[in-house]
Amino acid sequence: MPSVVTNRPPVFILGVMPRSGTNYLSNLLQLHPECVPTEVVWEDYAVAHANLLAGYSDAVTAHWDPAWGIEGATMKSFDASLGKGISSFLHAGGAQQLTIAKTPSVQNLDLFFRFFPDSPLMILVRDGRSVIESGVRTFGWRYESALHWLKREARTIVEFINQHPSEDYRYRIVRYEDLWQQPVQQMQELLSFLDLDAERYDFDQARELPVIGSSEMLENGGDELHWDPLEKTDEFDPLSRHEKWSDFMQYRYQQVVGYIMASLGYPPAAEGHVPFSWKLKCLFLDALWLLKKSLRPFIPKRQGR
Repeated sequence: MPSVVTNRPPVFILGVMPRSGTNYLSNLLQLHPECVPTEVVWEDYAVAHANLLAGYSDAVTAHWDPAWGIEGATMKSFDASLGKGISSFLHAGGAQQLTIAKTPSVQNLDLFFRFFPDSPLMILVRDGRSVIESGVRTFGWRYESALHWLKREARTIVEFINQHPSEDYRYRIVRYEDLWQQPVQQMQELLSFLDLDAERYDFDQARELPVIGSSEMLENGGDELHWDPLEKTDEFDPLSRHEKWSDFMQYRYQQVVGYIMASLGYPPAAEGHVPFSWKLKCLFLDALWLLKKSLRPFIPKRQGR
């Protein structure tokens, strides 16, 4: 009887937030001939809503009588089977090709290995100031809301790291800045992590990978964001998005999220003299944010929001 060829589990890229570089990392991986993108959806959000899958699994297995001899391994197998169904949906290409699934969100990150225990995971982080500034330019984010959004997502990653020792789980924290500044070294490490042959990878093309979906398109006079590749120029610098931030904005960033981002490899700049007025303004913004959070359940959502 011939053996059954099974698809390779996909690799999941989860970005700390939108504008963190998930497309860039995915495109770098796709320079390897064994890597292919998902064909059905651009961004899958399978993990972001895994809480619904967990609720389903819990409801189903609650009906299983312990007298049947059900063990924990059976529960885990059921969860993994649900994840394999999603993986099969995302799979593209041949059985031995590696599908790259990506989502710019780490929501429900703690549930990843419950449903995808065999999939390698890459968690992409980026300097939060660049993420926020890019989101403001591209999607019209508000700075204060984006700061607290980043705080929540960064904390999710830190808690995941604390609960999942890297020697026991197959995942990697990837810094966007490292990818951009050292693409060859970083891709060599990631190819090894994915058990891919580095000799088949085009490192020269990785150095010159075109720019896709950058917020600089809008800043330089573009009418709207698009995803057509543009040649990378010497002037293109995605690491300096926040260089025009005011001193107070830099201080506010450090007050809200700087200490969490430090745990992800982004140490804060040395703090000099802080005007008393800045501290008062931060106290006011903190109080205003808490008030908004407390009122949010009572504020009706706008149509289309």
